Amino acid sequence: MLEKKSTLVRKEEIVQAALEVVGKKGVKALTIAAIAETAGMSEANIYRHFSGKDEIYSAMAEFIGSGVMGKAATIAGGSRQPLDKLETIFFSHITLITQHPGIPRFIFSDDIHLGQSSLAHALALRIANYIETVTGVIAAGIAEGELKQGLSPRETALTLLGMIQFTALRWTISNASFEIQPEAEKLWRNFLSLVR
Repeated sequence: MLEKKSTLVRKEEIVQAALEVVGKKGVKALTIAAIAETAGMSEANIYRHFSGKDEIYSAMAEFIGSGVMGKAATIAGGSRQPLDKLETIFFSHITLITQHPGIPRFIFSDDIHLGQSSLAHALALRIANYIETVTGVIAAGIAEGELKQGLSPRETALTLLGMIQFTALRWTISNASFEIQPEAEKLWRNFLSLVR
């Protein structure tokens, strides 16, 4: 007899399936039927854990928030040198996008920006916190002499995050026609040459 999975595990599986659907077909293709098929469970089982798509959207946003912004805050709070923290934040974000192509499709979707105003607002707040976290790491790097004096911490943070977002956008639009990791490594080396 198969062991019954916990609600938490089932919800995670549903969110992963939803991200997979979005990664392959976009937000418009995200239906309860498509999620159920991808997750290998019945639609009734989806409804046992989520009241509908809006709740699944919120769970997806929470997954992204924890995976990207939450992880950055944890790294920033650690004891490593600022430049090492920045590198870890940068590559952990790139890795998450590579593992879940649905993330950029979800974040960049007008269906979310225009159709889900409270969700868009929540994502905007998470992004603002992310910018603040990275800004703090950069400010520490300047204060400790790892990064150039005269750099603006906030604008440098936006530059770093812009590299990630634009690379993710190009990768998504081109249907993953290039390998994102080597591209990220080149961008990181170039960024270092500009800020050190």
